[in-house]
Amino acid sequence: MIWRSALAILLGLVTGIAAALFLVFGPVEIGGLKNGPWRSNENIGASDAGPVLRAIVARRGLLALNRSETVYFTAWEDDQGRPLDADCRYAVSGQDMPTRWWSLTLYAEDDFLPRNGDDAHALTRTDLGEGEWNAIAAPEPFGSTPWLSTRNAGTFAITLRLYHPEDVVRDAPESLSLPSVQLLDCGSDS
Repeated sequence: MIWRSALAILLGLVTGIAAALFLVFGPVEIGGLKNGPWRSNENIGASDAGPVLRAIVARRGLLALNRSETVYFTAWEDDQGRPLDADCRYAVSGQDMPTRWWSLTLYAEDDFLPRNGDDAHALTRTDLGEGEWNAIAAPEPFGSTPWLSTRNAGTFAITLRLYHPEDVVRDAPESLSLPSVQLLDCGSDS
C-alpha cells in the first residue's frame, strides 16, 4: 500500500514538473486567431486570461497591456508558413494601421532582443510613415530601407503592437490587412 502511494506521488511530481518545464521552455503558442503569418489571442492582457496563456505571456515578457489599450500580433513564420530564420532576408511591407500608433519589434529565439549591438530591433509608425511602407528584416542593412536586424537572432519572431486601436482591431482582427512577410533570399543567396 505504501509503495503504491509513493509511486502515485512520484508519478504526480514527475508529471507536474514535466508539464511546468514544457510550459516554460517548450514551443510558444499563443493560440487564438491567425491572419496571414500573424497570430493573436484576444485574452492577452485580459483579466480573464487562463493560466497557460498567462504563463506564455510571462515567459515572453510581453508585459501585456489591456486589450482596449494595445492589441498584439506575432509572426513566427513568413507568408508561406516557413519559420523566420536569422540567416535570411525578408521584405516586411504594409500600410498604416487603424490605430493611433503602432510598432514592429524583432525578438530572437530566446524571446529577448537579439544581442548584436545593431540598435535595429524595432520600427514604429514614426519611422515608416503613414500610408504604404516597406522594411527589411535581415542580418545586414539593405540600402536606405528601414531595417530590423536579425543578426544573432536564430529562429526569430516579429511582434506588431497596435496602440489605442480602433474598434475594428478588437472586434474583427481577422479582417485587418496586416503586414506581409516575404522571404527574399537566404545565406549565400543574398
